[in-house]
Amino acid sequence: MRTRILQIGEHNTATVVEAVGASLREGGVCIIPTDTLYGIVALDRFPDAVRRIYKIKRRSEHKPFIRLIGSFDAVGRYTAQQIPEQLKRFWPGPLTIVFLSKSGGTVSLRYPDDSFLQSIFHAVHFEVLVAPSANISGQQNILRCEDLVSTFFGQVDTIVCGKEGQARSSASTIIDITNAEWKILRQGDIELNLNSQE
Repeated sequence: MRTRILQIGEHNTATVVEAVGASLREGGVCIIPTDTLYGIVALDRFPDAVRRIYKIKRRSEHKPFIRLIGSFDAVGRYTAQQIPEQLKRFWPGPLTIVFLSKSGGTVSLRYPDDSFLQSIFHAVHFEVLVAPSANISGQQNILRCEDLVSTFFGQVDTIVCGKEGQARSSASTIIDITNAEWKILRQGDIELNLNSQE
């Protein structure tokens, strides 16, 4: 496979979005900058593409991936739980919420506050993205585009480099609300205090 390398510039964002959107709609796997780290993304409705991501990341298929959503409406497709009002105010934003999944187990969702990602959602008609971080499981996050290329060239369809060539170094905050007592699994961009769950 020959990987297409795209660089976001001042005047080509629409062209990049169109290329990524077309690839994703055809069942492709792409690496793109997100609101936090670079992510390996595919449309959730393509099981083969999701399996490719597991293989690329060398990750056990028993460990579910985070999903990025482009609207509040998408939440109801995955969980019967409601978004708590005290957390809803952080969406869109760098907060990942772990819900009880309709299909059993849990599902992790994030509604990112990012203009590039919102353009991608428009391009894929607001379908849900499977979007784990772009690294090998258990290894450090990859922040520089040249390192992404050297690691993943030939394994994904497209790699999109951000305007600065480097992603943000911070990850999202992760909160688990599957039980009455919520748990913060990772403190990231949003600092939460659950002492009173307010």
